[in-house]
Amino acid sequence: VLMSLLMVACVPVRLEASWPSLSVIPETGNVVLTYNDRIVMIEPETGETVKLRNADGEVRLDENGNPRVWEFTGPDDQRHQFYAAPAQLDPETLLIAGYDNRLIYEVDMLTARILNRTQTELPGQVIADLRLAGDLLYIGISERNLVALDTSNLQPRWQFDTGQGVWSEPLIIDDTLYFASLDHFVYALDAQTGEQIWKLDLQGAAPGTPLYHEDRFYIGGFARKLYELSLDGEILAQHDTDEWVWGAPVIYEGVLYAADLGGTVYALELRAGGFFELWRSKVAARGIRPSPVVTEDYVIVGSRDHKVYWLNRANGQLIEDQGTVDSVQNFRVRELTGEIFSDMLLIEPSEVVNIEEPYLLVSSIANPELLVAFRVSNGERLWTYGR
Repeated sequence: VLMSLLMVACVPVRLEASWPSLSVIPETGNVVLTYNDRIVMIEPETGETVKLRNADGEVRLDENGNPRVWEFTGPDDQRHQFYAAPAQLDPETLLIAGYDNRLIYEVDMLTARILNRTQTELPGQVIADLRLAGDLLYIGISERNLVALDTSNLQPRWQFDTGQGVWSEPLIIDDTLYFASLDHFVYALDAQTGEQIWKLDLQGAAPGTPLYHEDRFYIGGFARKLYELSLDGEILAQHDTDEWVWGAPVIYEGVLYAADLGGTVYALELRAGGFFELWRSKVAARGIRPSPVVTEDYVIVGSRDHKVYWLNRANGQLIEDQGTVDSVQNFRVRELTGEIFSDMLLIEPSEVVNIEEPYLLVSSIANPELLVAFRVSNGERLWTYGR
């Protein structure tokens, strides 16, 4: 993974390790964890793997009397690797992209069984999350190009050529598809035909998904800049960063928050004339790849140094946490076993998630702590999922 981080700005690379991807099933609130050789569905309240049930709601048991759980590992005759979060085709079906064999699987939401009508082989390997819109499934290919599949038969409708790989989920606004590539360009395509509308050179690889906000796009990249772009592909403003920016920025109450691969977090006020820096804070000893999680009080970031940091949203200073067992040097910093690469999830109370206050879900690349839930308000560790 370190070699990937060093090389993707210039040339295509082979990925030797995986990193987790997190997503949520809206109807149930269950969390889907994609990592390495399997995809599992997890209850956000408890961190337990979702149990499979029969038509009467009873938990299904295996031959040894143990509960069957929601876990997808692909066909039994071969080992698979997965990067991308599934796309939900309908309330009963997930679409999953295999990395090694380049296949798309239709998977039953209730049983985790393969339902494939036809076997569709992709033109390359996939690490970017899938984007489903209307009757098309958009998939970035890690080596180069982007393909659109017809959801009625999962066959290619069109393919668009890029100079290098697409490592992030595409974005659709109205009938236009926007995505960034490691070939330094951001593209706008007709979502139905794949015809190019415009492309813009960012002077460096762009592995993140553009953020759309009030008729503007915001994106970082390996040119050590954060950009504000128009829908027509014009650079409206830019702001220098200390190091490369991978994760998508976040906007909260008119302020853009982003982090770089040197461990620095930025707060930039959005003004008519461009960005105005409110603060920058060097908090992590290693790179911050995920997007920040922003709440009314906090900016929370996870780093390759295995730590999660709570910052004061007003000034970027670490939150003091004296007297708490989990504190690191009396600050609200929580340490995990493994490096943190994937975006974190903020889970809030809802009709389908029975929790009293928001949880922060953080995944690491260490098997004992693939997913950890923290209470946002005080950093209390609530549960850990591992294997």
